Amino acid sequence: MPVNIVYILGASQLSVSGGVQLSGFNQGAGTHLAGQTITLNSNAWQAMNVFDSSRDASFDDSDASQTLSGAQTVDGIPYADGLRVEAEYGLTLRDPEGNEYTVLGFNINELGVTSYATVEGLAFVGGIGGFPPRDVPLTVVGTREGPRHAYSSLATPPCFTDGTLIETPGGPIAIEALSAGDIVLTADHGAQPIRWVGRTYLPAAVLAKCPEFRPIRIAKDAFGPGRPYRDTALSPQHRVLIDDWRATLFFGEDEVLAPACKLVNGTNVTIDSTARGVRYHHLAFDKHEVICGDGLMSESYLISSDTAPDARRELQTLMHQALTRGAMRAARVCVTARHCSLLRPAAPTYRETAPAASP
Repeated sequence: MPVNIVYILGASQLSVSGGVQLSGFNQGAGTHLAGQTITLNSNAWQAMNVFDSSRDASFDDSDASQTLSGAQTVDGIPYADGLRVEAEYGLTLRDPEGNEYTVLGFNINELGVTSYATVEGLAFVGGIGGFPPRDVPLTVVGTREGPRHAYSSLATPPCFTDGTLIETPGGPIAIEALSAGDIVLTADHGAQPIRWVGRTYLPAAVLAKCPEFRPIRIAKDAFGPGRPYRDTALSPQHRVLIDDWRATLFFGEDEVLAPACKLVNGTNVTIDSTARGVRYHHLAFDKHEVICGDGLMSESYLISSDTAPDARRELQTLMHQALTRGAMRAARVCVTARHCSLLRPAAPTYRETAPAASP
């Protein structure tokens, strides 16, 4: 069943300058937004289930084959199963540092309402982790009608899976038991409160259609004794901390962060092809942090853009209302995909024990 996930930020979670709204003008070309600024006021990304009967693997404008898969709610408003959805327009946003982001107007076609008159939120292009910083005015420097982007290119948050034990001052706690305000141990800033928790369930049908969302399973001791101390699993683009000689030799850093999917070696780091569904959990703090799950150090939620140059992506900021804009940066250097193969752990070796000599 061709069900796809599109992460959006609802219109109520955004501010647009000049009293302008996301929807309602210019036949859905988005030109009414040109020159305005759009500010993301929260990290409340929402996963929309989209049925696409065309099987073309892309989210398009004016595509009657794209519908909501099941009844869903956006900004507190319920929408019925089967309503048509589309990428109404495309925008290019630019932050004050010059980084650019590709954005799609997510439109649910309500019955009796002109289709382009309702844009319920924004989706972001750039792969997993491709979200812009929050609380930063992003200037609309480009608009276009008729966007078309592969579902696999749309941004989704990096995250942990059910059962992952997160280190806290009181000991390890299963991630599904954590909520905003709970305290977690971080590598750099000690005990820190969680500011936002997001959770998304991907059923077997979605994983079958979109194998790029399958979890990456990391075997016990894959990165050294106790790292992790038991088998664990992460979302494909969740970045793992690498702090051994390879980080120093190949990248000149004591520690780097690399996406789990780029560390797959076919033995002790593998794609979980048997998962019958997976629940992903996202943890955000005031800063981008390195935290411990099942004994493996990895990142907390970081908003970044895969469309920006590598050097800029390493400095992307996760903003929180209580902090000054520009005060935060990525917790570690984030290694680019084309170099991650250098960081894959060695496959485990097994030493045969010779049979005991007969008496």
